[in-house]
Amino acid sequence: MSAKDRFLKKVQQRQAGIACAKPSVEADIQAFQWRMDDLAQQISQWFEGTCITVTSGIKHIHDLSTLGYSLGSGICRYDITTIRLHNGDRSVSITPEQLCREAETGGVVMCVEAAESQVYLLSMAPEKGWYIRSEHQSVKDNVVMTEELFFRAIDRLA
Repeated sequence: MSAKDRFLKKVQQRQAGIACAKPSVEADIQAFQWRMDDLAQQISQWFEGTCITVTSGIKHIHDLSTLGYSLGSGICRYDITTIRLHNGDRSVSITPEQLCREAETGGVVMCVEAAESQVYLLSMAPEKGWYIRSEHQSVKDNVVMTEELFFRAIDRLA
């Protein structure tokens, strides 16, 4: 990679960070927490009455992505819901990672752990719901996660 390419990549990353850096970090974190709670509830409903075990947990995040708009208080620390699905020796983990990821808000990793693991990246859609994409796709490839897309993504859990 040339020096020019590295420079332009840094500029792009910085602009993405600035785009995410809104003055209302507390409101954005609270929205992230609520969305994860809603997602956990929705997934639990989808698997109600099946042999799939759905477990919710709490993750304590020390979010470095919020430094741009929490300089007075340092790194934002908060608790957020995690989700795990089990079917025998197969599982899916849905784990929030950070509030801001490039140009996305609400960065979540969904890992389908079967014979071969498959990773998806989720982020909050503007009004409600979630975007989903494969870990190898760019943000431009985000699509709104529907029930149909969710079940396609976790097909290896079966």
